[in-house]
Amino acid sequence: MNKDGAVEQQSSRVKVTTVRLRYCAIALFFMFIGCGGPSAPTLSAIHEKAIEHNQKAAKAVEEGSYDRALAHYMEALKINRSIENTQGIAVNLINISVIHQKKGNLPNAREFIDIAFSMPDINNDVRSDAAYEKARIYLKEKNITKAKDWVSKSLSLNKGMFEGSRWNLMGRINIAEGKYDEALKTANAALKLNIENKQRGEEANSLALIAEINAKKGNYPESKAYYMKALEIDKELGNSKKIAMSLRGLGMLSLKQGDFPDSVMFYMRAYDVSSSAGDTEGVLEALDSLSDAYRKSGDEKKSDEMLKKKAVIEKEKKK
Repeated sequence: MNKDGAVEQQSSRVKVTTVRLRYCAIALFFMFIGCGGPSAPTLSAIHEKAIEHNQKAAKAVEEGSYDRALAHYMEALKINRSIENTQGIAVNLINISVIHQKKGNLPNAREFIDIAFSMPDINNDVRSDAAYEKARIYLKEKNITKAKDWVSKSLSLNKGMFEGSRWNLMGRINIAEGKYDEALKTANAALKLNIENKQRGEEANSLALIAEINAKKGNYPESKAYYMKALEIDKELGNSKKIAMSLRGLGMLSLKQGDFPDSVMFYMRAYDVSSSAGDTEGVLEALDSLSDAYRKSGDEKKSDEMLKKKAVIEKEKKK
C-alpha cells in the first residue's frame, strides 16, 4: 500500500466531527502524514489527545455550549503548537474564530482568523477556509465590499469541492445588498456546484438560501418547495440544527401569509428538534419565533409564556 493509501485507511478509522468537518479532516490528514512510516502511519498519544479535544469541542458545539467548545479547541491548539503541527494549528485557529463568531465576539474572531491566514507553510485548502471565515466576519459587520473581496480571495486559493459553499456566501452577500435577482443566480450556481461535488450539506444550504430569496421576493409557493427540499436533505444527514432552521423558515413563510396555526406548528416542531438535540441556541430562537407568532395571532398570553420560558433558559445558560 502506498503512503496516500495508508493515510486514507488510517483517516477512515478515526471519525471526527468539528464545527466545520473539512477543517478537522485537513488537520488530521497532515497529522497522519507526520506520525509514522511510509507504509503504515500511526497516531502518537499526543496526536490522539488533540483529536480527543477536537471531538469534545464538536460535541459541545452541537449542544450549544460554546464556552466549553472554546476551552477544548484552545487545548487542541496548545497541543498542536507543542509539536509544531502547522496545519493542525491553523485549523484550530479557524475553529476558534468560528466559535467567537457564534458568541458574537467579532474582534476576537478576526484576531484568530488573521493569525491563521498569515501563517506560513499552510496549504491553500486551509488558507482558503481562513479567507472564507474572514468574509463571514465582514458580512456580519455589514462591510459588504470587504466581504466580497475575501470570498473572491477564498475562491482564488481553492476551487475544489467546497467552491459551492463560497458561492452560497456570495449569495448571502447579494441578499445583504438587496440584489435578490443576482442572489438567486448565485445561489443556483452554488446549488449546481454542490450537487456536482456531492456536498449534500452545502446542497441543503443552497436550497435554503434559494427558499429565503424567494420569500423575500414574495414567491411563497416556490420558497416553501425549496425549504421542503432542504429539510429532506437535513433529515437524511441527521443535522438537527439545519432541520430546525428549515422548520423555522417554513414557520416564517406561514406567518408571512397569515397562517398562524401552521406557523405555530412549524415553530413548535423546530423547538422540539432543538430541545431534543440539546441545542440551546435553537431552542431560544424557536421560542422567540413562537412568541412572535402567538402575538401576531392575537394570543398575548401564549406570547408572554414563550418569552418567560426563553428568559428562564437564558438564565440557566449563564450559570
